[in-house]
Amino acid sequence: MMVTAAPHGHTPIFFMIKPDGVPRESAIMKMIEPLASVVARRPFELVDMERIERLYAVHKDKPFYPRLMEYFREMPAVAYLLRERQDTVYQNGFYASFIDLVGDTDPARALPGTIRRLSADTLEKSLAEKRALRNLVHRSTTLEETLNEAPLFFWDHVRDSSKVKGAPGVLGLFLSRAGEGIFFEDRVQSGLRRYNLLSADEELVYYQDYRGGEGDPLEQGRALAETRVQGTRVIKDLTPPS
Repeated sequence: MMVTAAPHGHTPIFFMIKPDGVPRESAIMKMIEPLASVVARRPFELVDMERIERLYAVHKDKPFYPRLMEYFREMPAVAYLLRERQDTVYQNGFYASFIDLVGDTDPARALPGTIRRLSADTLEKSLAEKRALRNLVHRSTTLEETLNEAPLFFWDHVRDSSKVKGAPGVLGLFLSRAGEGIFFEDRVQSGLRRYNLLSADEELVYYQDYRGGEGDPLEQGRALAETRVQGTRVIKDLTPPS
């Protein structure tokens, strides 16, 4: 999926409470509340192993992978789609701040006040006992990871970004700020409808900014959009709404 910058207050992050963290969900979310707001929560009484396998596919060739899969099998988990808060200032950025809050992979090395420090497990103990490390939670480390991981668990909150082509320009950024949603494409489509640049019966096929970059005056922005109305293809030259 295409990675795009999000206006402040919209940046998403994928977060999951692992089986050993489920009993502590309330305490964990209380720690997160000042830093991120909840967009969606999806509990799994028995986690879907196909989704877990895809989530950790990058580790498939590593020795601990079979133990990790066994750890999740027939166990509960809770997936979250979170986003940055509009009322919070992140000195090092949203992702860096969230990663700091979660703490080190090894609970023994996690700093006091971090989520993983709540776990009594250690990497050394898990290796000696030949089992998965119980460190309570999983979190995406970049926006790109979120765009890959969130659709596995929130397929109804994430759309294919193929409808938006190229880097966002001044008009696209304007429309996205006016629109609603978590990801850039959702906000652009919502903004188009808000300004009647996309009617209720039109299906957006693609949108692309081609004049006016970020930082340029809005008046310099232009875009092309292809839409479909009852099977009829329409190409639109879009300019900023008056």
